[in-house]
Amino acid sequence: MIIVYELNNQLEEFEELKIEENVPLFELLDSNKILLFVDAHNQKVWEWQGRNTSTRMKFINTQLVPSIRDKHDIAYAITTVDEGEETVAFKIMIGLP
Repeated sequence: MIIVYELNNQLEEFEELKIEENVPLFELLDSNKILLFVDAHNQKVWEWQGRNTSTRMKFINTQLVPSIRDKHDIAYAITTVDEGEETVAFKIMIGLP
């Protein structure tokens, strides 16, 4: 199961997204957003940053990600993924071909 969070830039916090069962995760990607994908199966937090996000958003993100990770399991690895530089493992996780 994948849990997804979106950075709310105004509130400077992450909000958990409610995702419909049939919605592919790759449809959530938006160049103006920072999203966290918590992958319990692989014990990983994927930190995806859209190309239009600001330095301020990325700074806030860096400060908040460990607390989201710790909420699930402190042993989870955190991996940052920039838009356009997605790894094969990330693409598979979000359902991209």
